[in-house]
Amino acid sequence: MPIDALELQLAAAVQRYNALQRRADAHREPEALLNKTFAELGTALEEVRVVQEQLIEQRTRMELLQAELRQQYERYWQLFDEMPGAYVVTKGTTAITEVNKAAANLVNVSQRFLVGKALSVFVCEERAQFLVVADALARQGGERQLTIRLRPRERAPLTVHARVVGEGGSLRWILNPVGTSEPEPGTVSEL
Repeated sequence: MPIDALELQLAAAVQRYNALQRRADAHREPEALLNKTFAELGTALEEVRVVQEQLIEQRTRMELLQAELRQQYERYWQLFDEMPGAYVVTKGTTAITEVNKAAANLVNVSQRFLVGKALSVFVCEERAQFLVVADALARQGGERQLTIRLRPRERAPLTVHARVVGEGGSLRWILNPVGTSEPEPGTVSEL
């Protein structure tokens, strides 16, 4: 039952209560009024019971939906984390919002420390141009192939082919170190 309908029922019950109270003040036959009051009270209690059952049903359905959503969320994260390729989701500023294990291994930093960190801090050459391209893709959308030089923590720099998709202000990055999976000829733009 929607909240609006419940509010209407409660308002109607309050009006009936007020009407009975006014009649009790003016009425000279208390027995008839008492019988009427009990009948009204019984009706109101039955309505409250029905509403309570409906609320319990809705809460149960909502709890089941929440459990299903939790399962889907966990399944998504499991699949995301088990992807063999390095996959990163960032904002237009390159602040990392999601990162899988392969990407964490690529930059040699734990996943939990990468979320919130800017992907651009790992770019060792032409960082300003990298940020301009990322911002433009996040704002305008679209897809681009890039070749970038990354410097993982405590490791030598490496060249990475990146497929970047901008949508809704965020960027999805698929990172492939050179030599693992080359992009199609002519699709890589050098920064």
